[in-house]
Amino acid sequence: MSSGPPNPLNTPVSREHAAREAERIRLGEFLATGPLYTLHAFPENVAGGIDQFPTTIQLFCAGDCQKEQTFECTHRHTGRGSSNDHGWGELVAFRCRNCQTKQQKYWYVWNAKFFLKVGQVPELREAIEPKLNTALGDSRTLYRKAIRSRSFGFGIGALSYLRRIIEETTEKMMDLLREDKWESWTQVERDQFDLARNTYQYSQKISYAAGKILPAAVFAGGRDSFAALHDVTSSGLHGKTEEECIELFDQCNLIFTHSFRVLHQHKQEREDFAAQLLALKR
Repeated sequence: MSSGPPNPLNTPVSREHAAREAERIRLGEFLATGPLYTLHAFPENVAGGIDQFPTTIQLFCAGDCQKEQTFECTHRHTGRGSSNDHGWGELVAFRCRNCQTKQQKYWYVWNAKFFLKVGQVPELREAIEPKLNTALGDSRTLYRKAIRSRSFGFGIGALSYLRRIIEETTEKMMDLLREDKWESWTQVERDQFDLARNTYQYSQKISYAAGKILPAAVFAGGRDSFAALHDVTSSGLHGKTEEECIELFDQCNLIFTHSFRVLHQHKQEREDFAAQLLALKR
């Protein structure tokens, strides 16, 4: 019994085309977020067939848009009189499709086996979105240094800055706890606070502060994000390569961003509630 004509989308040629397109998309993602001077390798089965950048990439528009937008390619190198973008120290440029003003430029080295990003303007630090920038407060300088380290391929440095922010924020949470609760605590609770405050094991201090002050939105399965971030960044600093630390930083960054947004919103809600309560008249 005949099974019918073959599916045109499942032929070897179609599968190879799909694989090439997937790698082009992956190249675009690396172009947008990958660190400088880090090799981006192509799979052997499609390496020779990838010779152009994708026409669009997704980037945070730091201009009037102030959010992630589609950036469209406006300038590309075409080597050897063809549509091939391969080259040595060449330029590719993208412009925000929405506002039509913000641009992003990349300098690169590209041959049949690998791609290397060697420069970009503006640098990645512009990708800090406004809500996170506000939530970071005094820590935004350290965070910019973390992003800058990551963009230059210094994963260990990026993780160290991230851990520093976690530790400094924990100290601020401890100060806030003492300010809010000390008068109402029993002597036992005060002793527990002093023990946590003076411990040399930062993981214990973070767990104590998190359990007392962090909102439920930064907990999952009984584990809080601050303690988890401190554990992961510490393990990375003491046993991972630069490349592995970059991967860890990217994994941590999403949790870090969410945690600081939530913490800032929680703080604002507490302050607004206190102000309204004090403003009530009998």
